[in-house]
Amino acid sequence: MITIGIQEHNENKAFILKMLSQISQLSIDKEVIFATSSGFQEFYSKYGTLDNYGFPISVIGKMDSCGAGRNAIGRMASGDPILFLDAHICFTPDAVSRVLATQKAHPDAVIAPSLQPVAFPECTPEGGKGHGVAFSFSQQTPFEWTWLPSETEAHEYTSPFVCGCAFMMKKETFNVLNTHGGFLGSHQGLGFEEEKSMRLWRLNRPTFVEPRATFGHMFKGHQGKPQWDQHSTAGFYRSRVVGFYINVFDKDLWNQIESILISTWGDEYVKNLEYAKTNYTWLRNLMKPFKDKIDERWFLRVK
Repeated sequence: MITIGIQEHNENKAFILKMLSQISQLSIDKEVIFATSSGFQEFYSKYGTLDNYGFPISVIGKMDSCGAGRNAIGRMASGDPILFLDAHICFTPDAVSRVLATQKAHPDAVIAPSLQPVAFPECTPEGGKGHGVAFSFSQQTPFEWTWLPSETEAHEYTSPFVCGCAFMMKKETFNVLNTHGGFLGSHQGLGFEEEKSMRLWRLNRPTFVEPRATFGHMFKGHQGKPQWDQHSTAGFYRSRVVGFYINVFDKDLWNQIESILISTWGDEYVKNLEYAKTNYTWLRNLMKPFKDKIDERWFLRVK
């Protein structure tokens, strides 16, 4: 059995019904766990009891952030592996089977499909495919999301990060992550959810892109698409400064990125660095013995 963990935050009812319809088409033993920012009664009053699908569906309520929701899903999961999804993802049984096969070949890894922008819930393609991700820094755009070109379409390959909207890991890998800080979840909203790969790479848990499997994703915040609300964007600066503080031990890289963040974010950087030091020095110290396991500049790139 696999666990499919879905992040839900003020979604359209049609979105959730589409997700469950897609999951129903998977001919594998499965369970679904929703992590929602709503309370239980609010969730069920909106979507119903969801008890007619032939597979178990659970709900974890009052999750303030994506990270907190994923931690709760991972701890609760009975299935293995765990497929973490946003609530506006399109996929086929063949694409899920391909990701599962690649996960079996790399049991210690995080596996993610390639992604295609789609209209949701129609699942109509609206753009080309994206693959791996890095973050770039310049005086104009700190923490710039950078899609990396596909290395090949013929087989899986490693990537520093992948989009947090759709990825799979074994329960054992979640347990390793969970004992090394888990998904960052002490802030509100969307956060720096890709950061977990940087820690997992240090712990001999690589991240792979599987280009032979394509999932569709409705990217919010673009023209004609649902916009991120205040709750979702509240943790933007904090989560990124925390991720920077936990993961960067290269002194030259630290100085380069810090200079950019001070000049562009100003007080948002300063106050959130103090927050990070107060609340995450324990995690930075926990990761310090593994600091030389990776090239940090593969993940965080200064232009």
